[in-house]
Amino acid sequence: MRRTGDDVRSPAGPVGLADRPPAGEPGGRGITPALAGGIVLASASGYPVGALGVGAAPPFLLTAGRIALAAVLMTCIAVAVRARRPRGRLLAHTMVVGVLGHCVHFAGLYGGLAVGVPPAVSALVFGLHPVLTAVLAGLVLHERPRARQLVGLVLGVLAVLLALGGRLLSAGGLDAGSALTLVGLMGLVSSAVWQQRFCAGVDLRAATAVQLSAAVPPLLVLAVLEGGTVHDWRTAGWVALWLVVVNSIVGTRLQLEAVRRAGAARTSTVFCLVPSTAALLSWVMGNGTLNAGVVAGLVLGAAASVLGLRSTPAARTATAPERTGS
Repeated sequence: MRRTGDDVRSPAGPVGLADRPPAGEPGGRGITPALAGGIVLASASGYPVGALGVGAAPPFLLTAGRIALAAVLMTCIAVAVRARRPRGRLLAHTMVVGVLGHCVHFAGLYGGLAVGVPPAVSALVFGLHPVLTAVLAGLVLHERPRARQLVGLVLGVLAVLLALGGRLLSAGGLDAGSALTLVGLMGLVSSAVWQQRFCAGVDLRAATAVQLSAAVPPLLVLAVLEGGTVHDWRTAGWVALWLVVVNSIVGTRLQLEAVRRAGAARTSTVFCLVPSTAALLSWVMGNGTLNAGVVAGLVLGAAASVLGLRSTPAARTATAPERTGS
């Protein structure tokens, strides 16, 4: 049974051990600074760029558009390489992962950004998913969480409370933006656990195409119910293109390369840098500010991730063929 800490996620979507190509024991040159920097920038850029996108188009419509474009591209790739498509129950489970990881996750993320959650706070909240996934998967898969994972979980919860504290106090409770962000986080975590439990052995290219395609119909329903129109087509267009190409394609490829070289657990530690990088990019792009609560949350969040991930093995061998971006 695989350990729960070996799952890697980003705004690009789910990437797990069961999803990477069989490459033998991780090793070689390891994760170079250039590779780590590329992963962090590709992942972190999705938050401030997404914030610009929801300022140009309704969040659910923007999400449906980018996921649909990614689905078309990945389907073409899967057909071109004749990737083996999952069938039967495996197909159904793969579609569930897609709805949770691409629909619930991104609808919550961009919905929260649209109603004022700062990109740095979103990055912090979603950056805790490896720790939450490890603990939740341990419960679901009957693996006892390690002490460090539990400490990391506590620190992670405190980090989220510090980062969202101002919003919670001003709203007198859970406001819409915080609620959407947390729902998105649970969608991401649930998709990781579901994938680990039910989707071992799926081909990366075919499974990604199925997952993206399964997320489009419910996103379109949300977009219709949401209403609203695109009021800046140029911005919405380049944002969608950036999210598909940089986050979904380039970011995922870099993550898989890092997993091949060093293992999924070590690759996960790279994501400890994503929240702070997203905060810096947001400040540079003029759509984010840093207050004491957010800074304290970033520090605690990094500590939570390191504690949670250090309790996982440094390297593991994939036993199944391959298998996402913001």
